[in-house]
Amino acid sequence: MTIARSKLVAATVVAVAGALTFALWPRSSSANVEELIRHKAVKMARAAEEKDLGYIMDQVSDRFTSAEGWHKSELRGVLAAQLMRGNWLRVFPADLKILVTSSTTATFSGKFIFGRSTATNLKDLARESGMISYAIDAKLEKEGEEWRFVSASHREISPSEFL
Repeated sequence: MTIARSKLVAATVVAVAGALTFALWPRSSSANVEELIRHKAVKMARAAEEKDLGYIMDQVSDRFTSAEGWHKSELRGVLAAQLMRGNWLRVFPADLKILVTSSTTATFSGKFIFGRSTATNLKDLARESGMISYAIDAKLEKEGEEWRFVSASHREISPSEFL
């Protein structure tokens, strides 16, 4: 093999390796971030059903503020009171919308149905069940490698807003 030919082969190998590295390198596309945040919201709903306040609060930034003026510690108190009382046994997330606004910020909106029942048999289920629904709007920011909620507001909504 001549020196020119070996340089051409080496250059080709380097070019192919570079192209493969670029093509296969993991990217943080907005679609991936949207799915990650959607999964986070669903997992937080499941954690609420399991009364796992720790997981929920791990998703909230220390810089959190709500429209009501709550900081992270006040949010923890409100959620703890609701979860430990057992007021809401099921949490159904719906209509989740995520918009990635930059590489470190995103907005979130979703509707959540909270349900409970004291019924002990099927015929009493409708009469002895309660439901409340909320729309939640939030902002997330990337802190290190994690996306966390930094602000949020909520409002009660009627079931008709799900249609």
